[in-house]
Amino acid sequence: MGSLEPSGDIGGVHDREWARLGRPGTWFTATQRVEIAAAARGGETTSPAQIAARQIYTDPAAIRRDWLADLEADGLTLAEYVEVLGIVARLRAFDTLLFGLGSAVRPLPPARSEAPPTRVRVDATINGAWVPTVGIAFPPTVLSSVPAENEAMHDVHSVLYLAPTPATDGHSMGNLRAARDGITRPQMEFIAARTSQLNDCFF
Repeated sequence: MGSLEPSGDIGGVHDREWARLGRPGTWFTATQRVEIAAAARGGETTSPAQIAARQIYTDPAAIRRDWLADLEADGLTLAEYVEVLGIVARLRAFDTLLFGLGSAVRPLPPARSEAPPTRVRVDATINGAWVPTVGIAFPPTVLSSVPAENEAMHDVHSVLYLAPTPATDGHSMGNLRAARDGITRPQMEFIAARTSQLNDCFF
């Protein structure tokens, strides 16, 4: 069977993610963001951010609190780590999707010169996670200290899976009867649970 390419909503969110990746982030320039993504895929890892990116992309199950503390000691702040985590988690999601479709990963975008977002959440605190969150830490809030990354995560999550928060179309995690493209919610959760188990993914 030949390779397939994402289309429709999935193709659209992939395009949006690549546009985000090539723009300045809250803590990193556009060039640095693209370099972080390149490091995740196997490129040069000379900075703490790039080292973090490679680990998150290739072996996240091995990440431990002392590893993160070492990155902090080397100059990577927790706020910066949240941005790296957001970049790499979404990159990995799309690269894995394309692998499953039998397609090559999309080349990284060029860096664009734009004004960076400046929004941060000063009310984020350590509240059950290793990084600051707004409110109690759980999957939908893990990137909440950096609004641009949090919004990007919700955008991708809503298309590749279900919206973390209530959605007008019913495609949200709180709707136990949600269905997408003929797949029921129990079927989605079975696939998600099995995939998580095989990849030693837990929260």
